[in-house]
Amino acid sequence: MVSSAVAVLAVSLAVAMVSYGWDWWDAIDEGGIPEPDEWLGMAGAACLPLAAVAIVRLVRLQQVLARRAQEAAAAFEDTVHTAHGWVWQADTGLRITYASDAVHALLGHQGEHLVGHNLLEVVSDDPTAAAVDPADWHDQVTRTRHHDGSTRYLSSTVAPMRDHTGTVVGYRGFTSDVTAETISSLEQDERRRTAEQTRIRIQRAIQNPDSLQVMLQPIAEVQGQQVAGMEALARFTEEPYRPPNEWFAEAWEVGLGPDLELRAVELAYSRLAELPPHAYLSVNVSAQTLLDDRFLDTLLGLGADTHRVVVEVTEHALIEDYDALADVLHRIRALGARLAVDDAGAGYASMQHILRLRPDIIKLDRSIVADSNVDPARFALIGAMASFGTSLGMTVVAEGVETAGEFAALAENRVSHAQGYYLARPSAEPVLDLTTEPATRAA
Repeated sequence: MVSSAVAVLAVSLAVAMVSYGWDWWDAIDEGGIPEPDEWLGMAGAACLPLAAVAIVRLVRLQQVLARRAQEAAAAFEDTVHTAHGWVWQADTGLRITYASDAVHALLGHQGEHLVGHNLLEVVSDDPTAAAVDPADWHDQVTRTRHHDGSTRYLSSTVAPMRDHTGTVVGYRGFTSDVTAETISSLEQDERRRTAEQTRIRIQRAIQNPDSLQVMLQPIAEVQGQQVAGMEALARFTEEPYRPPNEWFAEAWEVGLGPDLELRAVELAYSRLAELPPHAYLSVNVSAQTLLDDRFLDTLLGLGADTHRVVVEVTEHALIEDYDALADVLHRIRALGARLAVDDAGAGYASMQHILRLRPDIIKLDRSIVADSNVDPARFALIGAMASFGTSLGMTVVAEGVETAGEFAALAENRVSHAQGYYLARPSAEPVLDLTTEPATRAA
């Protein structure tokens, strides 16, 4: 357009100058005086240098505009080919009129093969997407299928194209792959929903008297098999059934670990009256719950019966602040309760608890007791633990005793107390008589 204007202007000036020059020549040749319009033409001729400068500038402007147009076109092509997404155009019916090659990496299609296809059918498999005005799409996320059948999530931003009257004549857009981000967000949402459902379930177990029950399992003297105490074990009645350890693990995940443990402890205390006067009640408590002031309050509420309570530390992980825990345990012992470390020998953490906390009772883990009558290494380890406990004035209790052979191995190693299915299973009613045959009790 600029080139045409410059050419027309130059030709017009040239024709005008020639016409005015010819008129002047005729006037002078005839000895006459030039007419006013001829004087005006000569004045225009005097401005020829200015017109020439204007033409030169217009030519240069045309060159600059042409160069910038080429640069813009090159930049657009470069953007289309290097952008991490798909550039496209569509008409008002959302039929694709242009698709960059990036759609191949995005969805596995060739760009030219998508021309004429409906845009919504390409970027979304949701029939309701058609109800959304494309002009309102700004980071609009849709789900679709890759050419290989896999699910992809796309984010599209659309701008309407308008003619000189402002009428929308099509749409131009940019679509990128946000599959990883969307899946991560969906997984986080699912985790939040699961956590909320778990929280509701745990709270129901805490508040509903019928959701949580306490079973009792005898802890007996190896010599004579007299009941020395009972361990309180939580059992949950809610469906679907899950082992108690899963209930407590979930409670800790949603921040209700201490609440659930304290509820189980309170229910366990309520069963003290069912035990013989000489028998103790053993309750399982994590180190974190021991540091909760509410636990000490539960002990204070027992009054004189506090001396019949044994607190089993069930924490399998390393305790970060032994000093704080030792201070709490000192206060617990001052009330008359005793301390036991559970699952001794099962890992490094439990041995650290024994060395740092100096418990009154060491409970050997089932992993050591199992097959100890036929495994020399386990047999020797039980003997070493029994000697270690005796030398420090600690009572050693073997957990998970299931056979007569294992029970005999304990007696041979002078382990003083035992607990397990061989003696009695956990039950709603406390088993106080262990003088009958184990098979009879199990029946």
